[in-house]
Amino acid sequence: LGKSGFLAAFSLIFLSEIGDKTFFIAALLAMKIGKWMSFFGSLSALSIMTVISVSIGAIFSRVPDALKSSIPVGELAGIALLVFFGVKTLRDGLKQPEAGASSSDEELSEAETVVQSVDAGGKGKKDSPLAVFFEVATLIFLAEWGDRSMLATIALGAAQNPVGVAVGAIAGHAIATGIAVLGGAIASKYVSERTV
Repeated sequence: LGKSGFLAAFSLIFLSEIGDKTFFIAALLAMKIGKWMSFFGSLSALSIMTVISVSIGAIFSRVPDALKSSIPVGELAGIALLVFFGVKTLRDGLKQPEAGASSSDEELSEAETVVQSVDAGGKGKKDSPLAVFFEVATLIFLAEWGDRSMLATIALGAAQNPVGVAVGAIAGHAIATGIAVLGGAIASKYVSERTV
């Protein structure tokens, strides 16, 4: 398991998704539409995103040597991405208000905005379960696109066994999303929908 990329992908995804925007979106959707629809819609979207990310990484790892130049482009791109996300994370951390708000608070407010915009677009109409499923999946897919965990999955897919990385990442997403959905379902018993 250690060499397959499963553990690396699982731990990376699980830890990065706790408190992420998609985590809060899944919890809020569980409060509004139910835990099963929220879980399966979210997990479907995250699984598709993982397969796309791992596939991109696997394709990049298979570039023939004839196409590679003497300049270590891949390594330089990796360094540039590391520096970019490091600086972005530090900048975001320094921009936090003094009042004690955390990045999780920002993620939660972004998730609330996204869920409210979906609610505003669908007021007054009853959608079929399939339509709700696709709406949840699309919402989560678009929220996850370009996220740091997507880029990390691309890198892991290039460096390790793509199948192990995909299975580990999907398992990490499943557990993190399950925690979010269960938390949202429990919270919905104590907090009114109007408050949310």
